[in-house]
Amino acid sequence: MKKNKYISTIIIIIVLLVSSIGLWSLYPSILSNAKAKNYDDLMINYFMNNTRFYDYIIDKNISNHENEYSQYFHISGGQITPYLQQQQDKKINDFYQKEEQLKKEKNILYFATDTKTNKTLSNTNNDIKNINKNKNLQKKYKYYYQISFNNEGIMSIHFNSQNMNTLINSYLDFNLVDTYVDDNTELTLTTPKNLTITYAIPHEIVMNDQLSNYLDNYNHYLIPFQIYITPFAILGIIITILTILLIPFRYLKENQFLHFISKIKFGILSIFWVSSLCMIIEVLITIIHATISEDIIYFYETFAIGYMEPYLTPILNIGIWFIFFTWFAILAYMIKYLINKGLKAYFKENTLLYWSYQKSKKYILKLLNFDFQDNANQIILKIVIFNFIILIFISQFFVAGELFAFIIYSLIIFFILKKKYNEIQNDYQVLLKATQQLSNGQFDYEINEDIGMFNPLKYEFSHIKEGFEKAVNEEVKSQRTKTELISNVSHDLKTPLTSIITYVDLLKNNHIEEKQRIEYLKILERNSLRLKNLIDDLFEVSKASSGDIRLDIIDVDIISMIKQVELEYQEQFMAQGLAVRYQYEQDKMTCPLDSSKTYRIFENLFVNISKYALENTRVYIQIESDEQYINITFRNISKDEMTFNENEIVERFVQGDRSRNTSGSGLGLAIVKSFIELQGGRFFVQLDGDLFKTIIQFKK
Repeated sequence: MKKNKYISTIIIIIVLLVSSIGLWSLYPSILSNAKAKNYDDLMINYFMNNTRFYDYIIDKNISNHENEYSQYFHISGGQITPYLQQQQDKKINDFYQKEEQLKKEKNILYFATDTKTNKTLSNTNNDIKNINKNKNLQKKYKYYYQISFNNEGIMSIHFNSQNMNTLINSYLDFNLVDTYVDDNTELTLTTPKNLTITYAIPHEIVMNDQLSNYLDNYNHYLIPFQIYITPFAILGIIITILTILLIPFRYLKENQFLHFISKIKFGILSIFWVSSLCMIIEVLITIIHATISEDIIYFYETFAIGYMEPYLTPILNIGIWFIFFTWFAILAYMIKYLINKGLKAYFKENTLLYWSYQKSKKYILKLLNFDFQDNANQIILKIVIFNFIILIFISQFFVAGELFAFIIYSLIIFFILKKKYNEIQNDYQVLLKATQQLSNGQFDYEINEDIGMFNPLKYEFSHIKEGFEKAVNEEVKSQRTKTELISNVSHDLKTPLTSIITYVDLLKNNHIEEKQRIEYLKILERNSLRLKNLIDDLFEVSKASSGDIRLDIIDVDIISMIKQVELEYQEQFMAQGLAVRYQYEQDKMTCPLDSSKTYRIFENLFVNISKYALENTRVYIQIESDEQYINITFRNISKDEMTFNENEIVERFVQGDRSRNTSGSGLGLAIVKSFIELQGGRFFVQLDGDLFKTIIQFKK
């Protein structure tokens, strides 16, 4: 086992070292790629950003303006404020700095012409103003473009190198005019006028120039370097984690370092791991930056060990990468430890939360469960406090005869406790007797005497009779409902089923006429369809009652849907002489509902109206909206006398037609009620003489 332990440890160290050395060895190639991919972008950005200032500098120098750069500022709306003056001075100072920079530029060449005076200014002998027409000249320059400002200062680009097309378009969209506003006064930096400038950068960059120094700045490549090295770092992390996961756990747990890590409580370990990883990453980035920028030499020189830089830098980089991957090795081991230990066992043994819970459990429970309102607790608390006071009194004033005083005190305590115990015993017997009477069915038995600490039970005892009676009534009602349900289901299923059996037997007779056979088949079809609808309704209302229905909520236009359903039953209503009248405030009222279930709700209500409404009457549909609900009311006159109550009619298998001669299942309003409540709404039925009213409330 020890041999395997050492082998597993050696494997882990080798993997960590190989990953760390591998990352260090990739520095030159990654930096080279970062430079190659960002070199041109940096050059173009420098070119475009600086020539924006050079336009003004060249314009001032070619015109020999006496008032320098202040000529380009325009004030409107009032006197210049201190803030605007500060902004102007700052911008002018920037121009002077860029003017000194332009004098040192060796790689950005220009040729400028004042289109009004034909005066020219250039820092090159090459005819770059005509570079667009000279193919040989184009081969000498990597980037070039010509910019012009007309007599109104409007900028335009006449030509540019092909590799600058995208940036030139961005440059044209960029606003060259800076505007500052303060106290209704506007300070505007205007553009040059009557000026054409051609800029160019050669293929061969001159060294020790403003542009070359900018391109040699390693800070430009730090972020790309970090981006390009990240995939390799992730690969090293994956290799490290896989190595830990593939080594059998029985070998890993023999490692003393990992064993020590596993004993640290999860809360402490997780905080330490995360905070340490953040510090490691920060140090890693700092070391990488110092290494690729070669500034790390200054750190060594601080300690007079600059000559050790070739040896210390690899060690430092490999070391920080080794620590970085070690942290993920710890993470992989803890995942494996958790899997082998089991989540429940780990939670109990390795978490601060459970440890704190275990240590403080009994004290917290005692504190939380102590009821100061309870008579027994009050008595105990009084005895403890009284006992504490007496003991202090005896210890202070009966130094000589403490033993005798404690004996007398103990006897007094005994008789007091004995008396209190007898009182509790008597009160308990009274409560026990009342409980026995209740168990024998005597619900009207009452406790009229004081039972001390059991008085709260006496007050609750007086309500037990009401609770028992209520429970019994609910149970009787439930049994009656179940009986009626079974009876109704049996009746409604048996009627069509009996008819089907009868006519099937009749069809078995080979001597019946074809006309009679067709009539029997129609009856069979009608009864089969009725039986199918009854079973479908039964399943649907059962699913709705249990909540086992998936809702697809969308915004539903209530008014449009009701009219759509009414249109389907229009012929049936016209045959019965029923006229529908609408009353609503708006043409459109929407609610978040399930469209198919909502359609079924309105369909059942219209079916109910078509069956039971008095012929040649009007049906009123009123749709109103308040702050919380959309209220929908259906009103119609019943053709039969309504002998049922409002709650009964929405129960399952209850029909308005007591004779049950209609084709309905008695589930229509039950389905309506279930579907409405399933969508968070409310459903009511109101009866007023022969007026039958159904009310639906949907939440907005």
